Amino acid sequence: METAVLALAVSGFLVPLLNGLLARRATRQEQAADQVPLLVQRMEGIAADVKEIKTELRVVREHDAELRLVDQRLRALESWQGEARPQLGQLTNNVHVLMGERGARQQLHRAANLVAAAGGERSDT
Repeated sequence: METAVLALAVSGFLVPLLNGLLARRATRQEQAADQVPLLVQRMEGIAADVKEIKTELRVVREHDAELRLVDQRLRALESWQGEARPQLGQLTNNVHVLMGERGARQQLHRAANLVAAAGGERSDT
């Protein structure tokens, strides 16, 4: 009988305690369930941000590829210029020599014309 009274007393004390614990647990579960849509929205926002970042990275990679191509073309142009400079210098020298020869020929023709004109005047006198 003492055990029954003790069990009844303990059960009278434990039942409200257990009911309170179960009620708190149910409240926490309800609060967690209420937060699920917010978490889903946050995850959707994060997923959208990740997609945007991936798109931006793709654009950056495309620009990087274009820059590498332009850099490669620039190096090829610089190499071509390096090879063409000596040839251009030689060509410039040849042009100067030819122009000098042309100028010299023109001077000889003028002198010859002057001599011929002077000789023609002498033969008339």
